[in-house]
Amino acid sequence: MNKKSPFDSEIKTASPKWWNSVWRILIGKTIPQKLFRAYIVVIILGSVLLYLPIALQSWEHDHTYIMTLDNDATKRAYTYWDALFIGVSAITNTGLTPAVISDTLTTFGQVVMIILMEFGGLGLMTIIFLIWNFFKSKNKESNLNQIVILQSERGSGKIAGTFKSLKVSVLFIFICQIVFMFLYSFWLCWMPVFDQTQATYDGQKISSVYALTVDSTQYIKAHHNYGYALWEGLFFTISATNNAGFDNFKGGISIAAFRNDWNIVFQLMALIQIIIGGIGFPLIYDVIEKIKCKHKGIKYKLTLFSKVAFISYFAVAILTTTASFGFEFAYNGYQNAPVLTGGDGASTLNVPVYDIAHYKEYGHEFGKVSLLNKCWAIFFNSMSTRSAGLSTVNQAILSPGSQWLYVVTMFIGGSPSSTAGGIRVTTLCVIMLTILNKIRGRKDVNIFNRKISQETVHESFLVTLTATMLVAISAIVIFYTLMAQQNVPEQYTVLQCVYEATSAFGTVGFSMGITSYINHFGQIVLCLVMFTGQLGISATLLSWTKKDPKGNRVAYPEETIRIG
Repeated sequence: MNKKSPFDSEIKTASPKWWNSVWRILIGKTIPQKLFRAYIVVIILGSVLLYLPIALQSWEHDHTYIMTLDNDATKRAYTYWDALFIGVSAITNTGLTPAVISDTLTTFGQVVMIILMEFGGLGLMTIIFLIWNFFKSKNKESNLNQIVILQSERGSGKIAGTFKSLKVSVLFIFICQIVFMFLYSFWLCWMPVFDQTQATYDGQKISSVYALTVDSTQYIKAHHNYGYALWEGLFFTISATNNAGFDNFKGGISIAAFRNDWNIVFQLMALIQIIIGGIGFPLIYDVIEKIKCKHKGIKYKLTLFSKVAFISYFAVAILTTTASFGFEFAYNGYQNAPVLTGGDGASTLNVPVYDIAHYKEYGHEFGKVSLLNKCWAIFFNSMSTRSAGLSTVNQAILSPGSQWLYVVTMFIGGSPSSTAGGIRVTTLCVIMLTILNKIRGRKDVNIFNRKISQETVHESFLVTLTATMLVAISAIVIFYTLMAQQNVPEQYTVLQCVYEATSAFGTVGFSMGITSYINHFGQIVLCLVMFTGQLGISATLLSWTKKDPKGNRVAYPEETIRIG
């Protein structure tokens, strides 16, 4: 007997008509509605699991970002809103969190996060379909409705070959995750990596990620403990491949403990996974097929999507890295504050990094790292801003040029049909080509001897404009929620709010230190932004539309108006 697919919305049973109607309303009628509501259900389930006592080490947690100078780290109660925020951040592969994961969640809670990150990165519907397809009858073929859902979530512009493409891509990513899990575990177990700790200033502990240093006397917990190293390797490989931005290491600056010297190799492994997760499933499939055909002596032609995604992804990466180098090295010595070229937030120097204005009078040379480490820090963090959210330096003390540059790159994001968020690089490519053709007086947008449809051009501008409005409005809301609170440090700025909102939309996870101070209303706003960034502007907007809007049945006379 053939098993029914979870994608099928029709209920061919003796159920009452009212129940069939309710069921269709619950799961949705259109493809975007089904995707939207499926993710909502998983988010609710995940947040409930993350709020259970079995998932928590304590009902109190440290702030992830504390901007005050005191003797003890500030603690606050762990609420359901924190669980919901972490759940949304996990399934959207963002990485923003109001709590330190390693100090707040138990192994059970971290397992829940791994599942959510995998669902969000590989695609909820993709995983469900692959599991169902594995157990279904051999003579049961996938119907068009199922393929369209998969294509809309992680496919390219073509429906044909969607299932094979996803199956090959997901298998490749699973293999990569397993391989890198063991590589990370070996590194964590046998390489000398030290815990992040807190510096002191005038005998007081600085409870701030501005002041995190490396304690050269304290190895990380996984050192010479292979069982724990394997677990941390599993958590990190899932996070890195899915561009989730979470880590299970002690401290507040992501992977700052792995910043210098031989730990550059650790960052290189993470960077490889970041690129694999961010270039898009269709491109992964095309590259694999091209390599296989080359060995067989068969000519294989990449799809237009793969060509555009590949070129635009790495073009943005090169431009971002080059510009960041310029900003950081030009900023060297200016206003005392070059974090990448003149300062080291992960050094063993006991420097009050929380207040850069005092570093000269404190009498320390600010930064004793090699040129290679400095350059690699710029390169890695520039690449990580695309969607990964893994950082080796404190974002709050980057040069202003790099901070605004990263706002732009987080807004752009990675490739469509990938683990990345943002408007996506192909959207940017279409916009730039349209502007260029307008300047050259050409009507059509052409690339690689192919014409881009007017519908695609129109949607590209619509996505970008809507995303800009979304980020701007959410940044304003975050700013006012901070102003309305009493326990918020005075040094927050509008840029920090824009940085937070853009990071949420790009599903990056970078923060300049305000995540823990945002109230419940601000957290809900960020959750909506993260969810929109992961699902995509187009899919989110379409999830609210009817299957057959009445306005489409009426056509009015056309008339032009003057613009721009």
